[in-house]
Amino acid sequence: MRIVNIYMFLIIIVLFTIMSWISSCRHDTLLPSNTPVICFNSQVLPVFLNNCSIAGCHDGTRGSRSSFNSYTNISNGVVAGNPNGSSLYLTIVAKSGDNLMPPNSPLSLENRTIIRVWIEQGAKQTTCGDTTLLPPVTPPSSYNARACFTRDIQPVLVSACAMTGCHDAITHREGYNFTTYSSTLNAVNPGNPGGSQLYRSVTTTSGESRMPPSPSPRLTTAQIDSIAAWINYGALNETCGEICDTINPVTFSGVIWPTLQTTCTGCHTTASSSNLNISLTGYSDVSTIAANGKLMNALNGNGVIKMPPSGSLSACKIRQFQIWVNNGYKNN
Repeated sequence: MRIVNIYMFLIIIVLFTIMSWISSCRHDTLLPSNTPVICFNSQVLPVFLNNCSIAGCHDGTRGSRSSFNSYTNISNGVVAGNPNGSSLYLTIVAKSGDNLMPPNSPLSLENRTIIRVWIEQGAKQTTCGDTTLLPPVTPPSSYNARACFTRDIQPVLVSACAMTGCHDAITHREGYNFTTYSSTLNAVNPGNPGGSQLYRSVTTTSGESRMPPSPSPRLTTAQIDSIAAWINYGALNETCGEICDTINPVTFSGVIWPTLQTTCTGCHTTASSSNLNISLTGYSDVSTIAANGKLMNALNGNGVIKMPPSGSLSACKIRQFQIWVNNGYKNN
């Protein structure tokens, strides 16, 4: 899934907005001349479809409630060129009150800024068929593109290896504990994947030294490659950061399943889930717990232990799951 990221020019926009607030009591728009045009169809509409125009809210099926599923309906709550005079914009930036939208999960700063700039640019029904005209994909400055322990390695190890009776903090089978960075280093020879017990175990296809042990599934090729890359880099404990997109449609194949594979499926396999009563082997399993509420309850810690055990997902990641669930937990 292509991520439409506008971090670089968002900073400029926010700075100019602050300057306009200070210098003018009329809140005049002072957008930089080189501000990219915000496209309604590919940037604004998806925000409303993913967060507002969902079943039971603003999808147009509840009589008097507003619908936010088209340009006409959305523009009815907008005063072109004047975000602060637009009732729709004021609801998405409100911090409390009955009109706060969305009521439980406020839009991200990026999404709010997209809508504000779109209104300031005239709230036009812009269509960008040529995606090369959109802002370039630029990760946030805090993002570490290399395989990073906290983001890429530890969740996989905790999910697939650090289970009760195996390599958890209590059992530490064969002397290995894969729940923390310092203890994981006992199975790692920095700079040398082939000389690291961790890498040899996850690449072994059979026998007692294979990890995870049979009949649990092996790690994916991408996960094994990440472990190799991390060790090659020196097995450092670097700052990670993440790229998390809630603007484009959240799909099962592109967003939900990869996240579950990294953080959950190691524990929740058919073979190892007898004491957990939840198996996650594919879409059918995931859609079942999405429908009965167990998925979001576990991610948010509502009445149950918050999952995954390696550390809760970021607010943005949890929001992606909520968007997918709200939109009917489709197999897309």
